[in-house]
Amino acid sequence: MVTRRLAALLLRTAVRRWPAASRAELGREWAAELHELARSGRRLAMLRFAASLATSRAATSPVDRAVPRGRVWRTAGVLLFAPPAGLAALVLAATTTNLTDEWLAFRLSWATAALLPLWAGGTALLGVLLAVAVVRCARRTVRVGALPTALGVVLPIAATAAVVLGLFAGRGERGVAAMVPGVLLWLALLVPAVWAAGALARRGRTRTAWLVGVLGALVAADAAVALTVVAAIPATAPAVADLPPDAVDRVSAPLWLFTCWTDSSFGLPRPTAWERFLITDRVVVEPMFYLACTPYAVAYAVAAARPPRAPAPGPQPVAAPV
Repeated sequence: MVTRRLAALLLRTAVRRWPAASRAELGREWAAELHELARSGRRLAMLRFAASLATSRAATSPVDRAVPRGRVWRTAGVLLFAPPAGLAALVLAATTTNLTDEWLAFRLSWATAALLPLWAGGTALLGVLLAVAVVRCARRTVRVGALPTALGVVLPIAATAAVVLGLFAGRGERGVAAMVPGVLLWLALLVPAVWAAGALARRGRTRTAWLVGVLGALVAADAAVALTVVAAIPATAPAVADLPPDAVDRVSAPLWLFTCWTDSSFGLPRPTAWERFLITDRVVVEPMFYLACTPYAVAYAVAAARPPRAPAPGPQPVAAPV
């Protein structure tokens, strides 16, 4: 309790040294930071933080209103390392699924049919775990507007996707050029989805923010997969040697993303088993990458935009008896 009161005293001293127009906002942000440190039992770190604010040079103009350097580096670290972590989750899920499939193939006849659902399920699980870690970090990152946050989330994803596509092209993988339009469309549509989620969360509409963010990200991924399939597989093609034609009917386009994740038509006549084979043979890595990145992208936008939690009220002083 003594360390909490001392930290609060240092915080009030630091706030008074700043211009009047900045005191209320900075006071709320710093009080939330102190509350988080106190809640986690980091008393010494709480005192260091409050003392650094009380002894640092106060800003004299809006240009000098820099956030603590630690927050800037933490923000950069979260945004830059989350996409490679999502990619690692995808690879780890693929490796685990492959080992599981090899073990089940000799025991169960339906093991091959479960390959894609297992991969998608593992990727989704690891993606959610990554999102949980990102949310914890987002509470202590720099808070900016919804659009800068959306761009800060999507641009590192774009850089990671560019590196991966470059590696695929360097190894001579087929169809790399055909992946680019779909990935670009996904990134372009992901920006407004993340922006809308952040804007709603900033207004305190957290549940709506999650709903809009997740649905918008799904629409972005669905449109990207549809573009890739349309560009790679014709709508009509002649049959060869009594085999089904190498074509995919466009009527089932809204289901193609979920077909890539589950290898299922959900009881509908389209896509057929042959069409599912063509789709999943042509589009397999991109939908999993979208699945790995979507949870943390939306989670960061919502968590970074939410107003900081107000510190728990301390005990009221009791007047001494006369």
